[in-house]
Amino acid sequence: MKKISTLILGILFFPLALVFVIFARLISPIIVIRWHAIISSRIGHFAENLNIYLSEKKNNLHKLKGKIIFDLFYFGPAISNFQLAKMWKRQIIILPYFFMHVVSFINEKIINKIYKTSIHDIGYYRNEIDLNKHKKIELNNLAHAINLDMVCPPLSPVDKFNSQDKSNLNIFFTKTEIERGEKILNDFGIDSKKKMIGIILRNDEYLKNKYPKNDWSHHEVIRNSPYKYYKDCAKKLLDLGYVVIVFGAPNENFGHDKSYINYSASKLKSDFMDIYLTSKLYFAISSANGLDAIPIIFKKPIVEIAVAPVDLIRTYSSKIKILFKNYYSKTLQRKLTLREIYNLNLQNLQGNELSDEIKFIHPTSEEITSAALELHNELLNKLKYSNEEKILIKNFKNLQQDLVRNTFRRVENFSSSIGILFLKNNKNLLD
Repeated sequence: MKKISTLILGILFFPLALVFVIFARLISPIIVIRWHAIISSRIGHFAENLNIYLSEKKNNLHKLKGKIIFDLFYFGPAISNFQLAKMWKRQIIILPYFFMHVVSFINEKIINKIYKTSIHDIGYYRNEIDLNKHKKIELNNLAHAINLDMVCPPLSPVDKFNSQDKSNLNIFFTKTEIERGEKILNDFGIDSKKKMIGIILRNDEYLKNKYPKNDWSHHEVIRNSPYKYYKDCAKKLLDLGYVVIVFGAPNENFGHDKSYINYSASKLKSDFMDIYLTSKLYFAISSANGLDAIPIIFKKPIVEIAVAPVDLIRTYSSKIKILFKNYYSKTLQRKLTLREIYNLNLQNLQGNELSDEIKFIHPTSEEITSAALELHNELLNKLKYSNEEKILIKNFKNLQQDLVRNTFRRVENFSSSIGILFLKNNKNLLD
């Protein structure tokens, strides 16, 4: 029914959309109107991609000499979190999907046949250099553009210029929302004097419910991270006096301890509290999933565990500490080095593609706990690395940046940190 109504509205607004495209093209010598759909169906992209874009704008990275840039957005047909959608509407101009979808169709499929231009495609260029590069190359699809390093936020998820670290917050709660959030926390019995730590685990429930016809089994092989790896870490954090809130493990039973909360099985759960609660965390521990983008956009530190494939590690923020899954070769009967992973083009390996050859090894419970305690000490200004540890970290960063030098994963400054016990246990990565 929704598709039919969108189609009818699109037909009705076709003449207005045509006028809009012609007008945008006529004024483009002075004012460039750019537009693109936000990736609203997945909360990670919905949150961080747009936050990187806004941070880049604040850092004056999106500009055309002698022209004014005016950006418009529209949500895709599916919205993963309506509270986040409401908050983004306060920061950027959002027009209806049924209208802007027709605008994009007219611009790309009709007008471009007469006079081709890429100037209106936000997400594909920041400045004249990017725009000229885009004009000279015929792109087949988004994946093609990504591989050629021709995509920038809000389409790209990579903070290439470390813009989030350089910018203030881009997103805010209203006074009414804050009062609502604090009341829910109080009603639930959470001690507001205690600092909250979130353990945010990947859960395929959303994808399976939203896209039941799709096969998401590859996540089980590569990206899922069972709660058993985090139990010791949770206990250590509880002993330190934190409130520990676990996301994405609805079947785990934590009893009646009000300092140990299963959010996904609680009455707290809602679109609003997904955002409010994760924004209030002192720091987060995440199994590399979409919801962990919320602490990031609110500038909360995060330990990102079990990232896989390795090309997905976030290297661009001082707020992030990384642990990732190792690649084990069944033929060689050993873990692969980082250089081998990239030279064999395995850095983007998904699902069961090479299950007969490659096994992914999850970081250990000890490594996870160590990384969390590292971050705890760092926030208390008590963390000190030995000279050997500093050299290990530096060598890993230099190697990773060298391996991604000519890809869209290359960042201006590898400012994230690495769990030091994880790195010590996996020195083979540097061979």
